[in-house]
Amino acid sequence: MRIAWEGRELYCHISTKAGFDPVKTLYVCAPGADAASYEAAARFAQASGWREIAEQDGAVLVLPIVPHGWRAEDAGLLMEIYRGTRGSFPTQSGKSLYGRGGYLWCWETLIYAVGYEDGASFLGDASAACPSFFAAAALVGGVPQDYTPGERPSSHWLVENVSADYKTLNRELPVCLWLMVRERQEADAAVRYFNRSNGAQGPGCEEMFDDISATVYRAPDGGAAQVRISTGTFGPEPALARTVFSQLFERVIRWKNGPDGKLTPFMSRADFYASPRFALDSVVYGGRSYGFFVHVPEGLTAEQARGLPLVFSVHGRGEPAWMFAEKNGWDRLADETGAFLLAVPDSPENIWFLERDGGVFARMIDRLHSRYGIDRERVYLTGFSNGGMMTREAGTRYPQLFAALSPWNAPPAETWPGFAEGGWQMPCFIYLGDNDPVARGTEEPLLEQMLRANCCAAVRTAGGFVPDAIYNGENHYTAARGYTEGERFGTAVYRDAQGVPRVCVTVMKNMPHGAIHDESRAAWEFMRRYRRPGNGKAVETVPHTESTETECAKQKEERLK
Repeated sequence: MRIAWEGRELYCHISTKAGFDPVKTLYVCAPGADAASYEAAARFAQASGWREIAEQDGAVLVLPIVPHGWRAEDAGLLMEIYRGTRGSFPTQSGKSLYGRGGYLWCWETLIYAVGYEDGASFLGDASAACPSFFAAAALVGGVPQDYTPGERPSSHWLVENVSADYKTLNRELPVCLWLMVRERQEADAAVRYFNRSNGAQGPGCEEMFDDISATVYRAPDGGAAQVRISTGTFGPEPALARTVFSQLFERVIRWKNGPDGKLTPFMSRADFYASPRFALDSVVYGGRSYGFFVHVPEGLTAEQARGLPLVFSVHGRGEPAWMFAEKNGWDRLADETGAFLLAVPDSPENIWFLERDGGVFARMIDRLHSRYGIDRERVYLTGFSNGGMMTREAGTRYPQLFAALSPWNAPPAETWPGFAEGGWQMPCFIYLGDNDPVARGTEEPLLEQMLRANCCAAVRTAGGFVPDAIYNGENHYTAARGYTEGERFGTAVYRDAQGVPRVCVTVMKNMPHGAIHDESRAAWEFMRRYRRPGNGKAVETVPHTESTETECAKQKEERLK
């Protein structure tokens, strides 16, 4: 497909398999001669194997046309192309996400690039100038020529209005790169530069990726940041493209949870479904089948997990449960504490509607009680974005099912009128990002309703409801309590007449429409305090005298005996 953009041509292939799921954007920087015209780029896309890969994966493939060569182009070209075209790819399958008007959703977190020869050198320069733009990149037969942009401030392209203390430079941002060169010394400068960015030290380790050997330098935090270097004769063969895609691009994502995102290891759909970490189950409601993934804390059998509370983690619009399940760290927290069972439900066509889907939670609770003996009085509902909307809506429409709620980054949503009138209590922990255009400013109506429901006598001023306390990284979200990014939290705490925190509103610093693992820890620390006896209107406080980590560790140890 030929696309005109800003006076230039782009070769694009839009997969006929793309539809409701988030779409990867694959950029290919072809060698100069193959990028000089649309016809040459089209031939290269086919011959290199990338067109077929994009088609099978449900991705969008983009090859820029550079008639004057790559050296004439600015290193920010690919980022500008993405910004200018990301919403302009029409579905070829007849399927598109609700609200997208027939166009595909090309996620900021799923951007990958590969370059060949002089196109690889250009891509290397782009990786130094715009390191937070790509989730991963592969350079075949070329290396960066210009590292001077490393001294510039990062683009922080995911958060426009960063805090004054965010002063990250490009050279400080982790990357995920695969360098393929004829001789090792060709890549020495690139390895030194990007290893410093990743904080990688030591000689690296030898690994095999399909039939290609590589020396891999990994970041010490065990995340996805890494530099791979392979030596030999490499070219635009389909077999090489398949290896780059399956062994690199399908294994890393750059989550949108900070000004420059965060590189994170990632499982492909096939790998996720094949993994024993989550068990797939399903129920039928309203004539539709709803799948959901269940995670039992690591080290516990299903029998040992009987009697545990249940946490629902509900995905957002366009984000299937298999992608969302590990995103916010609920599974890791379950493993660490051994304190709850996790269920991640899937919605039809990757979107939730209360009237269509709200009643499915009761069915899932029944199934999980029959199979795992969950504690029905301690079921907690949390969700992100559209899943946060569902948390607000289903939590107030079916309050008898849940002991506490935690909606994250939720767009505006109605609550059931009968909730406020019926005398239901519902502890609630609300999240939003300070740079989230979807959710910022939507918390006030929910806060007012929850304060009333939980009998919190907060005083309202022109600036809003006055909290009883403020939790932050200095007085609550500390490393001693298990938090790694506590400085990003600012929580307004509202207490009931007994002095118990019943409603919290947390604004996350430098946060776009995203979330971090620490948020699950804070939400669990709040929700675990409550139970709903007999599924009635009142909520009781569950006594806890020790820290979350210490108490849950003891409980897990007892279950393992």
